[in-house]
Amino acid sequence: MTPITALGPKLGALLSIQGVTDLLINGHGQVFVDRAGYGMEQVASPFESEAELGQLAQQIIALGGRHLDQANPFADVSIANLRIHAALASGCNPNTHVSIRVHLNRLFGLEQLADFGMLQTQQLLTLRQIIFDRQNFLISGSTGSGKTTLLRAMLSECIGERILALEDVSELALQSPNYISLQTRQANIEGKGEISLERLVREALRMRPDRLVVGEVRGAELIAMLQALNTGHRGAAATIHANSFADVMTRVKSIGKSAGVDAESIVEQMGSAFTWGIHVENRKVVTIAKLK
Repeated sequence: MTPITALGPKLGALLSIQGVTDLLINGHGQVFVDRAGYGMEQVASPFESEAELGQLAQQIIALGGRHLDQANPFADVSIANLRIHAALASGCNPNTHVSIRVHLNRLFGLEQLADFGMLQTQQLLTLRQIIFDRQNFLISGSTGSGKTTLLRAMLSECIGERILALEDVSELALQSPNYISLQTRQANIEGKGEISLERLVREALRMRPDRLVVGEVRGAELIAMLQALNTGHRGAAATIHANSFADVMTRVKSIGKSAGVDAESIVEQMGSAFTWGIHVENRKVVTIAKLK
């Protein structure tokens, strides 16, 4: 059984539309698909009721090993090349919402991304040098900009190295025998057993990584990672959501503030921990610069 057929015939039919990169369901009556080269378009919904959609959402999340209910109305899972987010009808919104991102099955290297126009020749050489010199780097960009694609391509250059990737939902999926993916875990129905990214950072450091990678930093895990990198760990990488390269440090300061770290301290730690910042927009690398 393929991942698409495992989701049932209705979702399977929607995901089988040629070129689909995103499937967005806004309640049982509204379905949108984003197709490469065509943009967002509304398609006919195959769902007959909110109850049907809600039940399907719960089944999909369970298939990915997590649970979705009124106590936990939001959940993310990764199933093969699909990243699925579900928001169950609740006090937050009367409708169930399902968002599915379709990742390419094929993993591209830096040279192939350059052929596709994501990188210029000099940028390709710079990124390879960053990897070769084991310099720590941070990739920034907005949602869907190509952060994960670029990170995966850069890590594919690390032949024979032990890479530990820490993610909320497993997406990198490197094809390497010494690649280890650790995924966060939500609390159970009793509110126990949660494993955060911050905890994973601390555990991963005991697993002798050659390279430590955090899929996306957005909370206290950044502080734990900075502490690790400032004790001499090299070759690390992470991504962060930011709309421009200039916004990166603003985002970092905001994360630091929420974790009780003042702006001056976290900026100083960032400059010491990460050598390079790489910003992507619309699946193109637009900035490669030293972080200060």
